Amino acid sequence: MPKLHHTHISSTTPSDDIIYGRQALSAGEPWITPGSLAFLNLIISPTWHVFEWGSGGSTLYFGRNCASLVSVEHGQKWLNRIHARLLAENLLNVTQIYKRGLPKGTPDRFRPYADVINVYPDSSFNLIFIDGEASSRGWCIANSIPKLIPGGYLLLDNSNMFIEKNSPIWTEWERDDYIEPGLKWVGQAGTFDWWTTIFRKPGE
Repeated sequence: MPKLHHTHISSTTPSDDIIYGRQALSAGEPWITPGSLAFLNLIISPTWHVFEWGSGGSTLYFGRNCASLVSVEHGQKWLNRIHARLLAENLLNVTQIYKRGLPKGTPDRFRPYADVINVYPDSSFNLIFIDGEASSRGWCIANSIPKLIPGGYLLLDNSNMFIEKNSPIWTEWERDDYIEPGLKWVGQAGTFDWWTTIFRKPGE
């Protein structure tokens, strides 16, 4: 079990805009739960070096607020759209990397996408944001561990889908879960809980 485990559950029902992320890119914010974004706003630093899988509003956010960002994207059209926004804001501290998946049916199709971070030295990043291609996230988690500085943050969206499978990794890590419960996708039966978790690596 982690040393610290806080669960934050919203007392309000998010709008469709929040659920679907329609405002994330226009606002220049990560598409994560509102509680986790509020915490991120408290800890973010202009000296930070950040790595992310999955570009979008988060790319603008980290580009505006941090020293540098490496952003990995597997969709060419989406990468181009984000690139245009970066140019418009003159955010020259962002390195975009396009890494498409291997052909459909290939085993471990998105393993190379997850392995992009491995070219960087250990303890390179203050924060790593794991979003993007869902099938790669287990590999992204494992690859992130040595690349974070001691005391660095790992931001994992849709975390309830991945934490249990990777539970040995989190021993001794501080952990905060931010949960928006009972959300409903339009046109689908039932509800779901949206989790974003922020981990902090031991050390510092």
